[in-house]
This record gives sequence, structure tokens and C-alpha cells, in this order.
Amino acid sequence: MHIVILLLGLWACSAAARAEDITAVLERSQRLRLESRVPAPADSARAERIRTSFARIQATAPSPHPVELQVMQGGVQAEAMLGRLLVVGEAVGDLPEGERLMLLAHEYGHLSMDHWHDVLALYRRHVPGEVRPETTDPVARELGRDGHELSLRQEFEADAFGYRLVQRLGVGLTDATSLLMRQPVTGDTATHPATRRRIAQLRALQMRLDAGTEPTDEPPRRAAAAGAPPTTAP
Repeated sequence: MHIVILLLGLWACSAAARAEDITAVLERSQRLRLESRVPAPADSARAERIRTSFARIQATAPSPHPVELQVMQGGVQAEAMLGRLLVVGEAVGDLPEGERLMLLAHEYGHLSMDHWHDVLALYRRHVPGEVRPETTDPVARELGRDGHELSLRQEFEADAFGYRLVQRLGVGLTDATSLLMRQPVTGDTATHPATRRRIAQLRALQMRLDAGTEPTDEPPRRAAAAGAPPTTAP
């Protein structure tokens, strides 16, 4: 989920969206980004590996609402969009199976926990009416701050959700940390926590699983949030 990117897109299109509310603007922004992508070839072996991994995830933890996988041409990237789409770059099919499962399960967590609904609620709270410069400019700083905090919290939640899910598929800490170390970041970014903080959460979660103190039957959102470190940088 890229809340701050959505924020920047909002300022760029606000002048042209005078008759729209914030939900319409955000959904239109996501649709335009999706329309700019090119689907992977139907006979792509890499895409087929992605679809197979995704089917394993869905069979292990069915989502409370429909989730659609779309494999596009592109690199090692995946993104939850519009609350129902999992958009994945074809090169994800080149990852080792454990890393691929973790990446897909992380984004699947965003969708299963309805993070998009939380994003829309945040924006509607700050911009309750039509999107116009006079309604968006005064709240830009506060919305940026709240969006940043929500984005970090959701990333921790999706990490915990994804890791708990792939554990049931035989994926362990090595694969999960290897995935995170492919593109490590030293500090919190606008949209994601520092890599070391994400790995620390997964290690703590694994310790609880090993000790038998991590519950396995509580709702995904509550379970994930319980394992998330504070969203402020130490």
C-alpha cells in the first residue's frame, strides 16, 4: 500500500477533480495506474508460477471478500490495489518459492485485512467534501503525517499476517528475511518501515511461535497488530 504516493497524486489532480469527493479521486488514481500496466503473456511460465503460489495462499487462508490476481509485465514487485486486486510483476515468478509466497502473502494480507478501507477512511476524515485546493491545502501537512503513520502500521500488520500464513506452507524466517534484504532500506521511508525493524518483528513473531505463545485462532487484523512494533522510529 502506498498511502503517501496517493497523497501526492491527490495534489496533482485536485484542480481537475472539483466535482469529485476524495474516494472518487483516489479510486480514479489507482485505476489510471493500473491501466498503464501491460499484462504478462498468457503463456508465461513465470506468470504460471505466480498463479500457482497464489492458489496455495488462497487455499490456506481464504479471504473474507473476493481477491483477484493480475500478473503484469514488470520486475519483482507486488501491490494491493483498490481493496480487491493483487497486481504482481512477472519477474516475481523468478523468485525462490518461499520468497514468492512471502511477497504474495504480504500483499494478500493488505487485501484480507481491508487496509484500503482504512486508507479511504483516513482521507475522508481530512477531506470530507469535494476535492479542491481550498479543502486539501490546509490539511496537507496533517494528512501527510497521519498517512505516513497508517502506512507504517499497515506494513507491519501485513508482514505479520503474511508470515503467519506462509508458516503454514513450510516457509520460515530465512526466506522471509531474504526477501526483505533484496531491497533493504536503512530508515523508515514515506511508505515502509526500516528493513531492520521489519526483520525484528518477524524474529519476535518466530520466537513466540516457537514458544507456543503466539495464538493461532484470533482474527488476522488483531493478531497482526499485536505483533507490530511502534510506528515511530527508535
